[in-house]
Amino acid sequence: MRMMCKIIFSCLFCMIFFPMVAQQYKTVLPYRMVGGKMIVEMSINGSSRSFIFDTGGRTALTSEICEELGLEVADSLQVTDVNSNQAFYPLVTIQSLLTPDQKINFTNVPALKLSSPSPFECFQADGLIGSDLLARTMVEIDGKAKTITITSAEKASRVSLRKMLPFVKAGMPIIALQAGMGNDIICLFDTGCPSFFSLKESDFDRLKTAGAFQILAEGYGEGSIGVAGMAMADTSLRVQFPLLSVGGTKFQNVTSETSTPPFTLLGVKLLDYGKVTLDYPRARFYFEAYEPEYDLASKHYNVALRVKDGELIISTVWTSMKGVVEVGDKVTKINGKPVGMYDFCESIINGIPELKAKKKTKLTVQTKRGEKVIVYQKE
Repeated sequence: MRMMCKIIFSCLFCMIFFPMVAQQYKTVLPYRMVGGKMIVEMSINGSSRSFIFDTGGRTALTSEICEELGLEVADSLQVTDVNSNQAFYPLVTIQSLLTPDQKINFTNVPALKLSSPSPFECFQADGLIGSDLLARTMVEIDGKAKTITITSAEKASRVSLRKMLPFVKAGMPIIALQAGMGNDIICLFDTGCPSFFSLKESDFDRLKTAGAFQILAEGYGEGSIGVAGMAMADTSLRVQFPLLSVGGTKFQNVTSETSTPPFTLLGVKLLDYGKVTLDYPRARFYFEAYEPEYDLASKHYNVALRVKDGELIISTVWTSMKGVVEVGDKVTKINGKPVGMYDFCESIINGIPELKAKKKTKLTVQTKRGEKVIVYQKE
């Protein structure tokens, strides 16, 4: 069981760049999952580095690698991150971004220079590969094989058009899903989002009177961490969609929490259920499901936890724990044993070992009104 800490680095962009590559090409790029992120290897200006593969964002580099490689700022660009925070970022140019098999060399690639310290430190990544880099390509993502196949797009995909959804916005995999009967949700396929589905608050407001979902719980807690920082603590709702359709594939009992991204997000966990192909030039999204229908019914913890300054704290409180504990309260014991100091990055990647053993765990929590013992469990 991993920490309930939402880290989504996507930064949506207001313009798309088209890097020059060869006329015909194909590469198979292996990826590995680290803390809910797709990590790929690329060579930047001759130096092999790790990158987060993020279809919801645009290409970006850490400040540290920009300084190391001597990349000079050429311009700036305003971007919007996953928390809808807008900021101007410097732009640098990557002379060469080469795949490991040396079959595709993206040249003169504009990239955001992110502020220091690196937001990718926990994932040991030096940057982010976004949809802007892929604008002239066809991309097939196979979650079973853990591969990303990038090809030139002279011909359309051979996948049946019955499995296709058109992009709503050219250059980005933004598509229309169906919630129940006749309720459209405009949604961004974002491999930077670690969950299956994340509901934008304005879509919640629009759909709540249509009977598209039921409210399971109300929570108060910290928001996602984006490239511009963590969102302020706020109220969120946990909802369940009886039916959510991705093209012809039906997903039953889909749970989501409301948040404030620019779009509702369809996240990387979609790849657990089928293969995705993105035809960027033709603005087409294909989903080849392994099964025609899935039931995603699940339970969720009554509080969320995260590591702050080495200590384990309450980061979100859901309905059953309201008035019992508060955001920021410190966990002092787990099943009666004093807690130690925790590494933030280790908790993001591998979770807290003491919380993995049992379905129900007793936590001793230091609150403003003294110590309390609560049961940390799914409900």
